[in-house]
Amino acid sequence: MFWTDLIIGAILMLTGWMVYKFPMLISGVNTMSKKRLEKVNLEGLKRDYRNVFLICGGAMLLFGGLSTFVQIPMDVHFIVLFVVMLALVIACFVFNKRYDMGMQGEEGKKERRKHWIGIIITIVVFAIVLFFFFKGSKPATVEVSEDYITAKGGGYSASIAMSDVAEANVLSDWPDISLRANGLSTDNVSIGHFRLKNGESCMLFLCDDGGLVLEVRTVDGGLYYLNCATEEETLEMIAKVKEKNINL
Repeated sequence: MFWTDLIIGAILMLTGWMVYKFPMLISGVNTMSKKRLEKVNLEGLKRDYRNVFLICGGAMLLFGGLSTFVQIPMDVHFIVLFVVMLALVIACFVFNKRYDMGMQGEEGKKERRKHWIGIIITIVVFAIVLFFFFKGSKPATVEVSEDYITAKGGGYSASIAMSDVAEANVLSDWPDISLRANGLSTDNVSIGHFRLKNGESCMLFLCDDGGLVLEVRTVDGGLYYLNCATEEETLEMIAKVKEKNINL
């Protein structure tokens, strides 16, 4: 997340400079009529927009720099980003209301309603993103039945028929991954579609705390790497697979 924090911080600071130099970039201002624009204290508005974007951008840059010295969980990165963006949205609403006389009193009731709707939508969108991130960052569940090995997590799933297993191996370490094709990777888990350094495509359902890794190859060329949330659960899962007469 180091580069992500730095890129977001740089974009926010650049945006602050841009809206000060070119205030017509501010949402709503560029669509106002000349008469409507006369009710706006443009100098104060663009100054405060610039300041809040610079502060939020600087905060992201400092946080990114801090993450190079201290191990910060991925969850905390997303929470900080959520707080910064929410503070930015609310601050912009406050500035619009402060410097736009057209938003005051009964005359500005419609304008204020539109801004509140925008804030609510922004909060809901970020909340949904956070929800799916936290849900996806949990270790996958791997279940072994008489006929299938089933893995689910992070919005991804795989159902491997026992009759389709061509080879199964127990590995002491994770495979060499070169690319995340379509998946989720955090400090603790990797789930979804990935590509190995040798060019093979595979699906991962792996957790750092899971210990050993079960490698499964199917007759149709599928490749899966599985473990559980804890080493004990992984050992139990491997033992169940052994019971199904699969040569490990």
